[in-house]
Amino acid sequence: MYVLIVGSGKIGTPLASSLINDGHEVFVLDRDPDKVTTVQRELGMVTGVGDGTSVRALRDAGAGRASVTIATTGNDEDNLAICQLAKKNFNVPRTIAIAHSPENGNLFGLLQVKSDDEPADGKHVHAIDMIISATDLIMSSIATAVPAHPLIRLMPLADRQQEIVGIKLPAAGHMIGRTVSEVSLPYGVTVIFIVAAGGTTKTPDADTVFEAEDEIIALSPTNATLELHELFTELR
Repeated sequence: MYVLIVGSGKIGTPLASSLINDGHEVFVLDRDPDKVTTVQRELGMVTGVGDGTSVRALRDAGAGRASVTIATTGNDEDNLAICQLAKKNFNVPRTIAIAHSPENGNLFGLLQVKSDDEPADGKHVHAIDMIISATDLIMSSIATAVPAHPLIRLMPLADRQQEIVGIKLPAAGHMIGRTVSEVSLPYGVTVIFIVAAGGTTKTPDADTVFEAEDEIIALSPTNATLELHELFTELR
């Protein structure tokens, strides 16, 4: 199966690696030449420079033969546009969009229209087949799990040598009030984003402060995950 991934960030690149390891043909499109170079070093020549909101760039990336197009950029509006362009111009059978904001996840959901729901006037609705709302995924997983601050294994990646995990920070945890730059994470761990207590998401940088009840979403080597969980849930 040929899979086109738009966006080579903290979601797109591990996803591409996992799909390649599963035997799929993958191409990653990103507008940032530096990110493309990084992916080429890691995965080989399976990526190129281009704007996924451009029909020409999607065509050059092989959207016309893609079975799936996955939009994983950091911009929700771009992810929406990419999926709609893939449907409208290339009849991609399945489109998947990442929605970082809960509000945008709800909006995107309105575009998930079944074929038998198309309007009688014949005007085609270019729907998104799947919306992945990181916030909803984490909140639903946490709500059904025990204990109060569990380790949630969300997705295995890279031949199960890495995984995406979710960890909730306890209110009395020793991490509260510290910045990302002040924390020594286990080797190979990357914090992808943080879901705040109110449900909003934020992409962390060196100055981002960990707050009580934050949901930490991280990419972790499987052999470092338990150490990471202990680090984030240790009490003062």
